[in-house]
Amino acid sequence: MKRWLWLFFGLFFLMGCEIVLPQHPYYNAHEIELLFPEASERWVYFYGDPMVVELEGQTLTLAPGKEPSPWAVPGALWVNGMPLWREVLPPVRPEVWAEYDPFARAFKVYTRTDVRASWYYDGATWYRLTGPLAAGAEVVARPERRTFTGEKLTPDEAKVIRTELELRAKGRPLVVFEREKPVHPPYRFSPAPWIYLRSSFRVQDELPEVIILNQATWKVLDQGNYAAYRDKTPLAYLACSEEGVRQLWQLAYGNRLPAPTPPSPDGRCYAGFFWGLKPTGGYRVEVVSGRVEGGVAEFVLNLVSPPPGALTTQALTSPFVLIEIRGEVSEVRFLDPEGRLLARALAR
Repeated sequence: MKRWLWLFFGLFFLMGCEIVLPQHPYYNAHEIELLFPEASERWVYFYGDPMVVELEGQTLTLAPGKEPSPWAVPGALWVNGMPLWREVLPPVRPEVWAEYDPFARAFKVYTRTDVRASWYYDGATWYRLTGPLAAGAEVVARPERRTFTGEKLTPDEAKVIRTELELRAKGRPLVVFEREKPVHPPYRFSPAPWIYLRSSFRVQDELPEVIILNQATWKVLDQGNYAAYRDKTPLAYLACSEEGVRQLWQLAYGNRLPAPTPPSPDGRCYAGFFWGLKPTGGYRVEVVSGRVEGGVAEFVLNLVSPPPGALTTQALTSPFVLIEIRGEVSEVRFLDPEGRLLARALAR
């Protein structure tokens, strides 16, 4: 919804500070494309004024709903007596998929299309696998516990979709990918909606198990906001020796009493990313995905800043993350979700 908020405010200023409002009656359409292995489903929720809409020769009567339904979204108009418009079409070829290594407890994600994010449902709990991925990406990801959402879904829409996926899973695992672009062309409504949002989710209900060859396993060891690192410039550090680990622990925990005891490398390396000194709280570092190939460890990070006006701790903070890598590596690189280099370091 953020993009549409910016569009709204952009129109506000372009019209000379005159608020542009739709003419009544009007409606908005939120389409949700669910690409299951056995079929493609297109769900549309309508919001706005009760009215009649034509869709390619079909008449859609939009009116407030009265009866409870598991597919109903608060505030949405019902369509011909149903809580949403739903169309079932043949399945499409998957352009993104995942494999699971039970020994490394990691996922290998492949995509031939741009992806906004991906999630894993283990039959009981939701996890986030990755953030944005570009077409052609192949990444190793570790699940992070986080509720399924969608960039353009309202919280109520996300809740309905989440419940639908859980019911269909029947306790089995699922992987869900939010595609950048829908597969099917947009509907041609008459009159056209004031706002037409479209989301697309590829649902994978079978998870092949593989061994991720030539991959050192890794895990997030610690993360926080009060590192001893005091510079404002982001810093990467890779420690594979006793002395290197000691220095890394000093950067992370040098202002704690008592400070944690540095571990012995013992066939492991430890990577640290330090975002730098921040004026308030509300900043944090999230590991989106990671891979280790050819002696190079590469991690995608999401650097989260507090939104304007947020209530934050009025004290200096220093966000950081520590990652333990099983295996020898010679270099670490930290990237943002768009692939831009944040910081890199050679092993010490």
